[in-house]
Amino acid sequence: MTKIDLAGLKIDAITKKELLDTILTRVKSNQKTFLGTPYSEFLYACLKDKRVLNILNQADLAVPDGIGIFWAAKYLSLPLTAKSYWGKILQAAWQIKYSLAAIIFYPKWIKSALPEKISGSDLVWDLSKMAADNNLTIYLLGGFGETARLTSEKLSATINRGRDLNKYLRIASWSNKNPDDKSVVDEINKTGTDLLFVAYGPLKQERWIAENLPKLNVKFAVGLGGTFDYIAGKRQKPPKFVRKAGLEWLWRLITQPYRIKRIFNATFGLITCLWHYKVFTSLPIRKNAAIVILNRQNRVLVCQRNPKDFHIDVITTQEALQRKNYWQLPQGGVDGTENIVEAAKREAKEETGIQSLELIKISEKTNTYIWNNALRKFWHNRRHRNIGQIQNVVYFKFTGTDDEIKIDNHEFINYQWTDINSLPEIIHPERAGLVKIAADDLNEMLKNAII
Repeated sequence: MTKIDLAGLKIDAITKKELLDTILTRVKSNQKTFLGTPYSEFLYACLKDKRVLNILNQADLAVPDGIGIFWAAKYLSLPLTAKSYWGKILQAAWQIKYSLAAIIFYPKWIKSALPEKISGSDLVWDLSKMAADNNLTIYLLGGFGETARLTSEKLSATINRGRDLNKYLRIASWSNKNPDDKSVVDEINKTGTDLLFVAYGPLKQERWIAENLPKLNVKFAVGLGGTFDYIAGKRQKPPKFVRKAGLEWLWRLITQPYRIKRIFNATFGLITCLWHYKVFTSLPIRKNAAIVILNRQNRVLVCQRNPKDFHIDVITTQEALQRKNYWQLPQGGVDGTENIVEAAKREAKEETGIQSLELIKISEKTNTYIWNNALRKFWHNRRHRNIGQIQNVVYFKFTGTDDEIKIDNHEFINYQWTDINSLPEIIHPERAGLVKIAADDLNEMLKNAII
């Protein structure tokens, strides 16, 4: 089974028949399965926040639900041949224009990136039929008021019409309890159900499944968003020609105008993020020096980030860097023909004012991270034309006094000396990879009496 990578989001290139066969095989062999059905709103959320991406990539299977996923796959597959930074920006913008036009005028080309669109609103009927054919039970979770009950009745009535009694769809139970209600997991487990359909709304339901599936005895779980509302008759499903044209978003805008912000994000927001992502990810990685400064007591200098300075170094979200408690090690890029030690000393002076440094060693390990390029701005980053950074970790002994420390208030607003073993607690979790390298190296140096 082939998976394609959409800006980090993994999508299975699979037909609906192949999907249903795979699900049935996994269920029969007791392989617990989480199915995701990402559409454009999901991809936008992944680009904005890598924590969402990590949740959605926990799905064992993920299929494209919406034309936005097909467009994104095709758009990202188009090569950027321009050599200059601004040339890449203009070429990527032109690719947006003609690929969007192709959704209407050349849909076959747009849809060639993936085998088949598999929407949750259609898949629910296929899964229910599969359950009936194979004596599997279903549990419905979510929806407002009587939505889950009405969905249960409609599914049963439709699937069971004209069927043999031995091939009836069996609904184990349903619940509209809040996702925060801890009793839900026990109630589902008591029914011994096989398949779980969750309708807590996009992303909330995927978070709930990712968190609770290990505690559930079910063999299969899928988030179905507003599908319960369509089945229960609370919302009108888009006509077939609208779905075929990939204009579900326009139908939702007309029938549910209160969703205008979500629809804007899933269209124009997604397009903008992918434009930035595509340009920056076509650029090389930047050499960087991470600086570990030890005082005479072998305490490490850490600095508190200025929450207003976030236009370059976005790792997960802009909000993360805007936290007042964002602590990190000093660091900076390697310019021109500088070697790592020269760059580290220059950055230490620029960011902390410290010049009284004696080199201890350069780590044998490097730390690499990729910026969240979908959130980086073209103009602000015109001098930082890179996809991310590869960091050499340089260790220095500080031989001066604290009077020498004059931090750069543009980047940092405070500093402190901290114990080596306290680094993981103080430094922001985004920097965990670097912290592990530093902590391991420092403990090894202590063990060997190097520091």
